Amino acid sequence: MSDAAQSSEAKEEKELTPEEEDKKDLYDAIKELKPEEVNDNIRAKLLAVADVHLEYKKIENDQYGKEYDALQDKYDKQYQEIYDKIDEIVKSKDKIEVSPEEMEKYGINDDGENHEIEDYWNKVIVNSRYFTINEKDKAIIKYIKKVNMVKFSQNVNNFRVDFIFQPNEFFTPEVLSKTYEYDKDGVLKKAIGTTIEWKSPEKNPTVEKVRKKIKKGRKFFNEEKEEKVDSFFSFFSQVEDMTFLADEVTFFKEDIFVNQLEYYLDIVSKTKNGGLDDEDLDDEDDDGQGDKGGEGEGADGKKEECKQQ
Repeated sequence: MSDAAQSSEAKEEKELTPEEEDKKDLYDAIKELKPEEVNDNIRAKLLAVADVHLEYKKIENDQYGKEYDALQDKYDKQYQEIYDKIDEIVKSKDKIEVSPEEMEKYGINDDGENHEIEDYWNKVIVNSRYFTINEKDKAIIKYIKKVNMVKFSQNVNNFRVDFIFQPNEFFTPEVLSKTYEYDKDGVLKKAIGTTIEWKSPEKNPTVEKVRKKIKKGRKFFNEEKEEKVDSFFSFFSQVEDMTFLADEVTFFKEDIFVNQLEYYLDIVSKTKNGGLDDEDLDDEDDDGQGDKGGEGEGADGKKEECKQQ
């Protein structure tokens, strides 16, 4: 192969920028149009249209993207202040001052003990009906103290969700996380969950032992095997399905933190549950279909930043 040919091939193999890729796709498509489909004049006009179209793409990728990030950061900081105030109230062991009118209206007496809302996030998670929660899970998730969303400044798209647990007899570490990583174009590429270390095999709710009859020759033997089962803690497993992960991302960014009080109170509206009311959801739960699948969920391509929620 000649030096010129090698140089040309090296150029083609060079990684293209998103703008160059868009241009190449458009120009290649125009080039492939057959003569009976378009004449030379139309082909030239389509090339001109492609050039103008690429100006739009550049504005979208550069100017709009930067302004969107700045605006999102502005409101994220305001949302964060609200979430911090909520957390402060939930964790406070101090007496909350209530007016005499409110005490009378809501039946509040002044003789109750002052302590934090210990089951706040447990109820939020259960009532969200998003996660699959089996019988073993129920005893474990009672230890959840708080759920945070942490946004990273280095990549405005990347974020992490932390589930903070009290010390417990089931597993370590006490903070279980899932991190969502985006590529340079703002598209979700993967999610990485904490590896959970169960203190004993019996305490792991993601597997169960099943006894099966195995035939060997003319005889049957009972054999015990471990099988995976749906669990809240399956959420931290590796998931490759981007559609599944996109749904998960939407749930955290747009639902559970924004609607946490509604979930705590179990006020489930039709809009928050795909057109289902409370009675419909209860019926689905009875059939075992009301919860979200447990092996992970959630790639919206839009940009989000990270900070604590």
